[in-house]
Amino acid sequence: MPRGEVESETAPSADLSRKSHWSRRAAILALILLFTGVALFFFSRAGSYLVINAPQRSDVMIVLAGGGGSSRFLQAIRLQKMGYAPLILVDAGTAAEFYGKSEADLVLDYLRSTDQTGALVCPTTSDSTFDEAADVRRCMRRTGALSAIIVTSDFHTRRALEIFRKRLPQYEWSAAASSAPANAAEQYWKHRWWAKTVIDEWEKYLWWELVDRWRSDLVLN
Repeated sequence: MPRGEVESETAPSADLSRKSHWSRRAAILALILLFTGVALFFFSRAGSYLVINAPQRSDVMIVLAGGGGSSRFLQAIRLQKMGYAPLILVDAGTAAEFYGKSEADLVLDYLRSTDQTGALVCPTTSDSTFDEAADVRRCMRRTGALSAIIVTSDFHTRRALEIFRKRLPQYEWSAAASSAPANAAEQYWKHRWWAKTVIDEWEKYLWWELVDRWRSDLVLN
């Protein structure tokens, strides 16, 4: 075969090989950019997605147990003064004691000393939001309430609202973030504590979505 014919046959093959190589590199680069964009979007929204602050006027407010300080209760007081609900139920544990008093005893003492006539203690025995719903159901029945605002920490609101709506569908639920309107959701990465809280809450939220949501004892009638 003449040399010119050999070169003419191998040249298109080499061009195709180079084009295929560059196409693969372009595809890989596009995937990297797409993954980076998705990761950055999720990172920027990871905190705000967990926060639901949309209280609706209801029969009672439920201040969930847990959280540091009294910001949840103080937010409930603010909402009560704004007319969102006439009664506040403060969840407090009865299992552990501190110097001879349970958390429920301490909360009751506080309500009495500050003359909080529009608030009652809701005794709880659980240590998770999923189980706390059963304690709340007992308190809701005693008050005759049919609707409630869940008052809890900012990053806990979405998970808590979903759990209560699924476990207690016979009631109407809404949620209020304890530090609203000034929450840290949009800038959670600026402080180590906020970032740790978001990571911890996402772990619990995924457990709810993947495990607890599908439990046979999910609904409490």
